[in-house]
Amino acid sequence: MRGPNYEEVRSRNEEPSIDNGGFLPIPRRDRIGISFDCPCGKKINEDSPDAEWHSRIYIMFRNPEDGLGPVNLQQPHASWEREGTTFETLTIKPSILRKGGCGWHGWVTNGEVTSC
Repeated sequence: MRGPNYEEVRSRNEEPSIDNGGFLPIPRRDRIGISFDCPCGKKINEDSPDAEWHSRIYIMFRNPEDGLGPVNLQQPHASWEREGTTFETLTIKPSILRKGGCGWHGWVTNGEVTSC
């Protein structure tokens, strides 16, 4: 499957009031991850206003393109190594296992999405 509908993930900090929980401002960061339509093609809860959100996979990079290191996540193990700078050249390691929902499991290698 060729690259599904995707977008780069940005930290959501356009608002000056966003902080790290310790009242320190968080600088805006770009290209810290990627989101794309789940390759299974199923929409979870199609009647829900959140149907699009539930049909997307969100990947946070351990090595974001901005070079500033990984975003401090609640679950630091939930991140992937990135190679490439566009979806067409993107390789993500290790494989992606979608827990919950459809349970899709697969790879992104040189922009190609394949199921296990």
